[in-house]
Amino acid sequence: MNEKITMKTYTSAWKEGDTVLYVDASDCRYAAKNGNLAWRINNPGLVGHHCRFAKKNGSIGTWEKFAIFSNLLQGHQALKEWLHSKTMLQADLYVIAKHYQPDSIEQFAQNLALSSGIQPKTKLKDLTHSEFEILLSSIEKLCGFSRTGNEEFLLLPKIAAKIECPGKEDLYLIGTDLTLTHDEAISWIISHRLDAVVVHRQNANTHLRSRPRYQMQTLSLTWEQHCETSGELEVLARVVGEKTSGQCIWGFINGIRNTKEKAIKSCNLISSNAGNEQVFSLRNDQFLQGVKEVGVAILLKMGVDTPIIKNTVNFFRYLLSVSESQKNSSPVVIFAHSQGVAIAEHAIALLSDDERRKIRIFTFGGWSFIAPGAAHPESHNYASVGDLIPRAGSFNLQYLAMRKYEGLKEGLSQEEIIRRLAFGDAIHDLDCLNPHVLETYAQERSKYYRKEFEKINNVTIVDSASMWEHSFNNESYQTIVREIIEKYRKNQKKIELSDAKKILVESSI
Repeated sequence: MNEKITMKTYTSAWKEGDTVLYVDASDCRYAAKNGNLAWRINNPGLVGHHCRFAKKNGSIGTWEKFAIFSNLLQGHQALKEWLHSKTMLQADLYVIAKHYQPDSIEQFAQNLALSSGIQPKTKLKDLTHSEFEILLSSIEKLCGFSRTGNEEFLLLPKIAAKIECPGKEDLYLIGTDLTLTHDEAISWIISHRLDAVVVHRQNANTHLRSRPRYQMQTLSLTWEQHCETSGELEVLARVVGEKTSGQCIWGFINGIRNTKEKAIKSCNLISSNAGNEQVFSLRNDQFLQGVKEVGVAILLKMGVDTPIIKNTVNFFRYLLSVSESQKNSSPVVIFAHSQGVAIAEHAIALLSDDERRKIRIFTFGGWSFIAPGAAHPESHNYASVGDLIPRAGSFNLQYLAMRKYEGLKEGLSQEEIIRRLAFGDAIHDLDCLNPHVLETYAQERSKYYRKEFEKINNVTIVDSASMWEHSFNNESYQTIVREIIEKYRKNQKKIELSDAKKILVESSI
């Protein structure tokens, strides 16, 4: 109950298409999408906006004839107080049915009786506290309130800046490293993924502006700056260490805000752990300082002059060609860190199925995750319990991975962890004491969590003694790197020994 009492509150809300937009006290917008209507409007009992109990419990908007509440607790409380009013306490299930389904009163009353176990002609004033709670849950169920698994509640990002580059299309900077073209930004606004306004001019042109109380910046990147940065990207990769016969093909992709020196230092760590073997490192250096850093993001979006995603595709294919040139086609093993994971994720999708299956990607503190089946089956994602970056980049998956990590440490099985999550949702969402209702809801939520857990079967949360760590070079991640390298180096030695024995046998014959 404490979690409900401290729920975030919003100041206003309204309907736009099938989406509900919420605004908080800081003028930030949120979009509630998919799911069912009762969930989107925080009104599990579909209380009407004209009802005095809706206004009393803080309704902040309307969806046609229904009230929109700031959170589910308010909507649930409004339904409870309405049913406890003097008029409704004298009513029976038929009166409730007339309110919800005036054209099919008998059918709704019978469905409500079947769901709650209460006789249709029973007056509400004669119900026990437990029966009343069951009736509340039954009404909400018949109103369609439930979790379907596709609900989305998103904080809409704002446009940080408009980026002008002579000779190129204007771009819009979202956050710190995402850029959208003009058409993409309009599409995001229309689909309620971006908090901005589309303005239509008389000449049929459109332009974008931020909403009142928020002002986007206008940044200019000169063509010379663009060309200078492009030139830095012309070299595909760096190489450290010494090439060893039959070695694995080691690769590394660093994250954002890494200087050349930092990237080489991380690459040398991999080489050192592999006995100073050769390691290829994709060039992903920090080029511009301050405001000019947006140039890196621009290059990613323009897709013309050696963009980083195109470079990464070529980088992967080059490592595959090196592998194929060796006698035993040594494994291609990629270590990716932070934003480098997102780069790898986008690039791997541009390869053929056969190419993807040959690349083993191990990620650390990633802004995103490499999904199961996206690369070689042995690919895996690691996130330190003290690393906040994965929580920001992939909140839902990281949340489930953390719950799984905590449950396994307690000695629970995965099914027991899923059961705990599902039953927690039942308690939180239904606010009901009926064991049968809670159990039925928890069973449905368990199905949802089983599907979600399939998405994180290649995710491992790593123990950490630190409250905060993100660097690829920290000991939590380097311990895993050493284990991976040792595993593949041993496998390669076994292959070499096997080949040597085969040659001896053939020569003796």
